[in-house]
Amino acid sequence: MIDGKICLPAPKAKVNSQGVIRITKEAFEALAEVMNETGMSARQAASMIIVQAVEKDLIVYERREL
Repeated sequence: MIDGKICLPAPKAKVNSQGVIRITKEAFEALAEVMNETGMSARQAASMIIVQAVEKDLIVYERREL
């Protein structure tokens, strides 16, 4: 973690025509906790978390030189 921000490797994303993503068990358990506390669906909670993380500049992209 750098300066309190989320640090992620940044390869280019590939579009999934079905709109489905798979997450780790650990991530799902954290998401389930948010769902239980808020009453939101997984889709609502995950979408809100992702959008806020990007809008509030909470992610540091680790670009790799080729």
